Amino acid sequence: MSSSPSSSRARPRLAGIPSRAAANVAFAEGLLERGDGEGAMKALNALLTQAPDHPELLRLHALAWLRQGKPEQAIDDLRRARAQWPDDGLLMCQLGIALAQGGDLAGAERAFRDATVLDPMLADAWYNLGHALDVRTDTAGAALAFEQLLTIDPGHLRARVQYAEMLKMLGRLGDAESELRAVLMRDPDSISAWVGLSNLKTFTPDADDLERLRGLHASDKIPGARRVDFAFACASLLESAGRYPEAFALIAAANAGKHATIRWDAAAVTRLVDDILGQFGALSSAPAASRGREVIFLVGMPRSGSTLAEQILSTHPRVQGGGERNEIVETLLDESRRRGQGFPYWVSYADDSDWARLGVQYLDRCAAWRDTRASFTNKTLTNWQTLGAIRRMLPGAHVIHCQRDPLEMLWSAYKHHFGEAQFFSYDLDDLCAFWNDSERAMRFWSRSFPGWVHAHVYEDLIAQPDATIRALLDHCGLAFDPACMQFQNNRRDVRTSSASQVRQPLRRSELASDRYGATLDPIRQRIAALQRGIT
Repeated sequence: MSSSPSSSRARPRLAGIPSRAAANVAFAEGLLERGDGEGAMKALNALLTQAPDHPELLRLHALAWLRQGKPEQAIDDLRRARAQWPDDGLLMCQLGIALAQGGDLAGAERAFRDATVLDPMLADAWYNLGHALDVRTDTAGAALAFEQLLTIDPGHLRARVQYAEMLKMLGRLGDAESELRAVLMRDPDSISAWVGLSNLKTFTPDADDLERLRGLHASDKIPGARRVDFAFACASLLESAGRYPEAFALIAAANAGKHATIRWDAAAVTRLVDDILGQFGALSSAPAASRGREVIFLVGMPRSGSTLAEQILSTHPRVQGGGERNEIVETLLDESRRRGQGFPYWVSYADDSDWARLGVQYLDRCAAWRDTRASFTNKTLTNWQTLGAIRRMLPGAHVIHCQRDPLEMLWSAYKHHFGEAQFFSYDLDDLCAFWNDSERAMRFWSRSFPGWVHAHVYEDLIAQPDATIRALLDHCGLAFDPACMQFQNNRRDVRTSSASQVRQPLRRSELASDRYGATLDPIRQRIAALQRGIT
């Protein structure tokens, strides 16, 4: 979030401070700009002995608290300042920042809205409001906030990049590309703009673009924290331009760089999956009930076509697309805390009434964001680990197992930068091990609950869209609706890496195996070895 004053409403903020102290105020501001909250605090404490209730000094004092990670004290300072300057948009905006850092996101959003009313020309208020709405997944609202900011300050490049991201989520791909191109016109070396263009998946770089990318990648202009992100973006753009050998080399290097920064224990995940299957395998059959019939769970691996499946389902007038949600994990974690034992080690002690209670808790959690449509989706793919619990909590729920050719799916995951998620995907052995765990788990659940899990295969959807979509809807108890065949016209928010692909009609695309040939043999060999052992 931004906290620098940037408003056309100038007020004499230092009025009332002794003139001899003005230089010390500037000194404290300089320390704040350098991130020295402790040093700024000392300077401001001395100034406050001379003017203990001055709103501007209290504002700067609050910023010093924030630099030291103490939002509660900052909130106190800002509220004292606002008691004297209640119409000051900057104070209100920075109160919102302090509230957000303190965990009060709803209060922060209200403060940012109030700041835009108090000072409609305060760019930071619009920027922070856009950020707050994005966090709350109000994509349309965030887009409007960033759009308003850009009318005030067209040169605010960070806001323009974020505006483009909102446009992508809303399906306005051409507008998103135009915004990112506008950023590059002002700053040809903008890492964020190049990454944004690569994520559109509809942009193909020309020769000049590729020259710029190669030069930028070889330069020292990329901050260390962004080098991996930029390498993935460059690889994606090289691939879209048909430069497959260069793309493959950069993908391998980007994954190696990312893998060096994370911790992932594939063996521990395998042991956990073993324990989950063992615990639920020892239970008696789950009771038949309709509880949870409104929920459609999509599970599987990343890049399996799950976002496309959800897009098709959410185009149906009776289905709300819920996206990736945490309510199942939150419900099971709460129960683990209550019992003092981690999941799945308490499941043998839970009876039917416990599972029913947990199912109701899950549905109550979802009620906070659901609309009036009869059904909703949950696309948290790793719920394949919790399907035993879901079956007992919500026996009436529908489960869709999204599947795709393993080579295409795993390669697609390996070449994608998921940011702070999917840590198993940055090493081929870890990635294949995770896929193997998911496959054997899904075979176990399918055997344990015959007919409950529907296999939705991406290649079948491409080859026979009508029959595949009808089967998908039928499994979910939904009548066929022709709108589902035109899913690309659905303008709902899509907040995944597939946001641009689901805005396009179904079409056959060139396979990775055709583009990269024998280069992908290491993945093929791992898949073949694992498939021989899956039972």
